[in-house]
Amino acid sequence: MSYDALTSSFPLNLWSLQNLIFLDLSSNFLGGNLSSSITKLSTIVAMDLSCNQITGNIPSIIGAFESLSYLNMSKNSFQGNIPQSFGQLRGMDHLDLSNNNLSGTIPKSLETLPYLKYLNLSFNKLSGEIPSTGPFANFTAKSFLGNEALCGNPIFGVPSCTSSTSLGSRVKQVLLKYVVSAIASIIIFAALVIMRRRHPQCNMQILGLPITLPTMDHRMISYQELSRGTNNFCEGNLLGTGGFGFVYKGILSDGTIIAVKVLNLQLEGAFKSFDAECKVLRAIRHRNLVKVISTCSNLEFRALVLQ
Repeated sequence: MSYDALTSSFPLNLWSLQNLIFLDLSSNFLGGNLSSSITKLSTIVAMDLSCNQITGNIPSIIGAFESLSYLNMSKNSFQGNIPQSFGQLRGMDHLDLSNNNLSGTIPKSLETLPYLKYLNLSFNKLSGEIPSTGPFANFTAKSFLGNEALCGNPIFGVPSCTSSTSLGSRVKQVLLKYVVSAIASIIIFAALVIMRRRHPQCNMQILGLPITLPTMDHRMISYQELSRGTNNFCEGNLLGTGGFGFVYKGILSDGTIIAVKVLNLQLEGAFKSFDAECKVLRAIRHRNLVKVISTCSNLEFRALVLQ
């Protein structure tokens, strides 16, 4: 029942189908959460709930689905921890939990899965050390992209777990980049105000005053609106890939059709590319250049919103 534009809450009575073998509800608009009253399904082999709008925690009872070998819950809004019970899925060979809001550490119990060949935990909020034994010896950095607080073997594209040393260094970088610059701006502004008051005869305009600022012609667009407009950045909306990220088709709440260029923050040079494109495209208007509608930016996400 994939790609059917279903819009209801997740149908909880599906869990009463004790002989269910395959379940594919991917690429719909199903919401709500998976009830904690899920019953054990002993026969199910494959379950695909990807590209929906399901929220809440992942029920730990899924770890008791002893025949389950394929599980895809990517591109939803799941939160909380990855259940430790997933280590009981002895026949699991494909596990995709990417593009959610999962937090906490990666369960060590996953090291015991003998047949796990594919794992994708990218673009969540996971932290701590990545396991290194068992099937993890065969995974690459692609399995863990977009989890800034992970550490472990450098082959996974993460820093080494050196206790508080690396954490302290990252905190210092954030302080230098944001706090110090903010304090400096306040001091400069205060100095200009004092000079203005002491020398009223000087016809000096303070750059910090609102009357000197240009009119803001870029609308504010939140991450949530971009996520809804692209169906949680579903592969069905993917227009293409570039040197530093991916481009998705989307529709804003007012019906405007847009292209969203999402940068892969793990790639070297992505931040410089983002800043450069923002400066150039905001300053230049030409019939052969795509117009920038807005940008969406935070510590974990960078995107250009284009016509």
